[in-house]
Amino acid sequence: MNTHGISSTRRSASIARTVALAVALTMGLTTFGVAAEAVAEPTTTTPSTSTSTPDAADEETGAPADDNAGTIDTRGPGQAPGAVHANRDLARARMVAGAVSGNDFTYWSTGADGKAHLSSGVLIVPAGRAPAGGWPVVAWAHGSRGIADKCAPSERPIKDDTTELSRWLGRGYAVVSTDYAGVGTPGTPQYYDLEATARNIVDAVSASRDVSDNLSRSWAVVGEGQGAAAAITLARIAPQLQQRNSLNFKGAAATSIPAEFGALLANLGPSSASIPSGLAADALYTLSAIRNARPGLDVDALLTDTGKKWMAKAANECITEFRKDVDGLAMGSLFAKPVSGNKELTNLLTEATALPSRGFVKPVIMTQSLQDTSVVVPLSLKYLNEARADRQVQSRTYLTLDGAQSAKLSDNDIRAFIAKILK
Repeated sequence: MNTHGISSTRRSASIARTVALAVALTMGLTTFGVAAEAVAEPTTTTPSTSTSTPDAADEETGAPADDNAGTIDTRGPGQAPGAVHANRDLARARMVAGAVSGNDFTYWSTGADGKAHLSSGVLIVPAGRAPAGGWPVVAWAHGSRGIADKCAPSERPIKDDTTELSRWLGRGYAVVSTDYAGVGTPGTPQYYDLEATARNIVDAVSASRDVSDNLSRSWAVVGEGQGAAAAITLARIAPQLQQRNSLNFKGAAATSIPAEFGALLANLGPSSASIPSGLAADALYTLSAIRNARPGLDVDALLTDTGKKWMAKAANECITEFRKDVDGLAMGSLFAKPVSGNKELTNLLTEATALPSRGFVKPVIMTQSLQDTSVVVPLSLKYLNEARADRQVQSRTYLTLDGAQSAKLSDNDIRAFIAKILK
């Protein structure tokens, strides 16, 4: 667990007083005060409570199934973190602009439960001759894409992922991206735990150096949303995670910062209003993953029948469709009791998602737009203001409601930062 944050008991009172105002302000910034009509019941047929089978094709996209998913090998030695389990050339149809070759691989990593888990990912190499020492590596840490196997970005990347992969290839970097353990591989996703997600990323980079012999030891991470939280965590703990892997972590870039995410979830309950669609999707993915991974926490006891249906829906739908479905969802309709009443769950949420705000050992740049429906913007800005006191931190905020302009400004700042640390 991430133990670098302030405990839930010290934060809960102030968070409870500010979350409602912060969410309202966020919605005002992002939608100019126009509220979507509240939705209580899922609008599509209720799915089963199990995740989609790994070999089922994506009905929406017709994308190929994930052949990597299968039975976990429990024989032992091959389960060392960062060890490659299987590898194959990336199909030509799945290559992105600027790529000369690619690999689709599975590897071992350590989950939030301390056990070995399989994870899947991709390595893509740019065209041209590698510099002396090999291609410097950028790890793309994507945000929530869904917790069903069919949502694994290595098999079915959304446009945001292919854009980032191509962008960094064009700048002269090899790119590694993990699906995070349990998405596209056996087991329940545990990406709600930031240290587990950080380990997934480090181990993916380590495995990629066995997959290809022309990669540098030097690498950096670029993350957004869920991946931004992992990138920030890596700026604090990556050196200790990579000691066994002969890697040289140079720094992190993070955009769309999910500050106080665990506290936000801990304050959900019957009186909760609707929240921005991206944030609602992340909240339901997280609670659904915990519900499946930690049945002893009895998440169901907090839910209405409607809430249970939405948890099952979250376990099966990928982000593009699910974000549309939850737009305007009345969050209070999902809960029979306040989440705060389950202390074990709220402690898990706070500890597993707490972002460090000091003690960084590597440079990190954090960027945040006002036009962001995946985070509570005022809480993100508050966190950036606290974190920037650390000498390793650069922070950028873009005071414009033009989302495209904010994205361009953020990309320019991150590009310059990565070029400097990986020169």
